[in-house]
Amino acid sequence: MLTTRILTQRLVQQHTVKAFASKARYLTTNTKETEPAQGPPPEYGKFRAPATSFGVLDPPVVDHNNWLKRKQQKLKDFVDYEKAFAAHASERRHLVEEATKSYFADVHEMRKHGGKMYYANTQLIKPEKAGYMPNFEAQDLSRKKINTTEKLVGKITLMTFVYAKFGEPHVESFIQPFLKKYSNTTENIQLVEVNVQENLLKQLLLKAFVPMIRKNTSAERKYNYCLIMKDISKTRKSLDMSNQYIGYAFLVDQDCKVRWAAHGQATEEEVGNMLAMTDYLAEKMKEQQQ
Repeated sequence: MLTTRILTQRLVQQHTVKAFASKARYLTTNTKETEPAQGPPPEYGKFRAPATSFGVLDPPVVDHNNWLKRKQQKLKDFVDYEKAFAAHASERRHLVEEATKSYFADVHEMRKHGGKMYYANTQLIKPEKAGYMPNFEAQDLSRKKINTTEKLVGKITLMTFVYAKFGEPHVESFIQPFLKKYSNTTENIQLVEVNVQENLLKQLLLKAFVPMIRKNTSAERKYNYCLIMKDISKTRKSLDMSNQYIGYAFLVDQDCKVRWAAHGQATEEEVGNMLAMTDYLAEKMKEQQQ
């Protein structure tokens, strides 16, 4: 009798444990289905608002002084304590930003937005609010030293910047429809391409490949193809060119003011707006000349 009672109690206990486990499993399953997923939402494809203006506040100045005169000017600026302090503070901020930035920061950023941080504005920036395109000392495909400002004055320009091979298809998506419409049509509308290499090793490679670039570049694009072989990281911040793997495009008016900017792979709407804005700027320039 005692053995039978013990067996009966064990069977009841096992049945109770199984029933409780089944109920707990059911509650757990329902809870997982109804509760929202924990953790931060994915950031891939998250766009930010475009900048309200691009460029620098002061008009660009072309410096034709030789090496000796530039050194003399630097000595004069060094004695001017206000200029020296402002330059030192700017340099210190830049060094801190570069020191705290990861070497793979641009790569990680590309994983988030895939090369498109925002869609370009659908309207031109007003001239009174637009900044100036900085002057860049560069060289053309004939290895002749040039200043980009001298190419921009008095013309409506689509100016593109590329830093890496990955960004070339980006700028081409803007260049091809631009050339298709304006190639050999007017002297007041032009394309200026800028190839920038800030890394010393890449600069050496670019110099070696200049003959090949000159050979593969069409005749209509050779004259305004510019090479910049130095660090312009301080200047490109004013143009919101934060990622070196992305291609950038700017519409610059006859006064060297940046009136519109885009980047990444062009959309149909961006291309349509770019062409319409170019026509508008060209028409306004004609009215001012008359």
